[in-house]
Amino acid sequence: MNAVPPPDPAPPEPAADPQAVPPPEPETPAPLRGVRVVELAHWMAGPAAGGVLADWGADVVKVEPPGGEPMRNIWGSMGANPDAPNGAFTSANRGKRSIELDVRSERGREVLGRLLVSADVLLTNLRPAALTRLGLSPAEVAVRYPRLVFCSLTAYGWTGPDQERAGYDLASFFARTGISHEMTTQGEPPAPLMQGLGDTFTAMTGVAGILAALHERQQTGRGRMVDVSLLRTGMWALAGELGVAAMGGRPRPPYPRDNCPTPMYNSYAAADGRWFFLVGVQAARQLPKVLAAIGRPDLLGDERFGSPRSLAGNRREVIAILDEAFAARPLADWAKAFEDHDVFWAPVQTPAEVLADPQARAAGAWVEIDGAGVESVDAPVSYDGAQRHRAAGPPRAGQHTREILGELGYRPDDIDALQAGETG
Repeated sequence: MNAVPPPDPAPPEPAADPQAVPPPEPETPAPLRGVRVVELAHWMAGPAAGGVLADWGADVVKVEPPGGEPMRNIWGSMGANPDAPNGAFTSANRGKRSIELDVRSERGREVLGRLLVSADVLLTNLRPAALTRLGLSPAEVAVRYPRLVFCSLTAYGWTGPDQERAGYDLASFFARTGISHEMTTQGEPPAPLMQGLGDTFTAMTGVAGILAALHERQQTGRGRMVDVSLLRTGMWALAGELGVAAMGGRPRPPYPRDNCPTPMYNSYAAADGRWFFLVGVQAARQLPKVLAAIGRPDLLGDERFGSPRSLAGNRREVIAILDEAFAARPLADWAKAFEDHDVFWAPVQTPAEVLADPQARAAGAWVEIDGAGVESVDAPVSYDGAQRHRAAGPPRAGQHTREILGELGYRPDDIDALQAGETG
């Protein structure tokens, strides 16, 4: 048998031209490109859900009342500098288009109706009664816009005695669900928790429901209502503790840190006042590493450190020993010691430190807002490992009104009349 001759050698790669224009940055995945979302929402939960959909490529049309939604002016309404950076509004509204409409007027509802005919998703956090007055009850939407996925984010849902009750996340997500109780140290009053956390959890829950309904519509041709509430989302976040209660148990809020039953899963302070957490879920596995890091391997022979049960039973003494050790050196020293001994831990960082955190940078957590000179936290999902570095900012109130009306088939003179009616 004749041998197969080797292939001709490949020609050498041409030398790079130092004057050549670098290739363009690869396009960031936009899996929702082609999906149109009409967002009839204000404040945080609804707009945050729309913001994620916009980040992933959807055309999100933000319907605002004349003058814009109230979140635009939150600082001024609270007596602060109205021009202060509004990070929450930016993260929830970047990349959208804005149309100003008075949906309480007949003309405004006509325009909204045309928008909904062209849309795939209606996203709203208006209360049930307000939507019903606008002719947007679930039953009416299903008849008039059968292909529309209708996502309603509310405080308490569409049924029950409190369906019309107002509820920001402090009320509906934290207080009413038991989260505030279960995260408050025993003997301490509940803290006024950071607002917006429950809204963003609920927003992402809404996004998941929308995507499932859009997937179903590919098979059925029909949309459906997606009912999401702060209450249900908060209860789901606390499902483990609530499940214990449902089974007859008695879940308890955290003990004071100096009486924590799990000393390997507790907070500690370094010499420079910086706090950190040990996160030794498997105490027996982490204990030798922690004791080696603090230079006290001899304590492995101490009966107080002999087992997880012993740690819990002698927790006050154990925590006092660890407190004394950690108070001897600054956090930077402990970071090196923990790295050397494979200790599971994390620093309690300030927002400024998160901004500079190299891991957050490497993970693609930040995007620069075009033309604004500021950064914003990107939506927490990447596709194919791609990271985007820039994003369009939030629109001005009504910035795209004429553009969107033109897309809906209105003639220039009709647009002029509509806008005169909205501002007159």
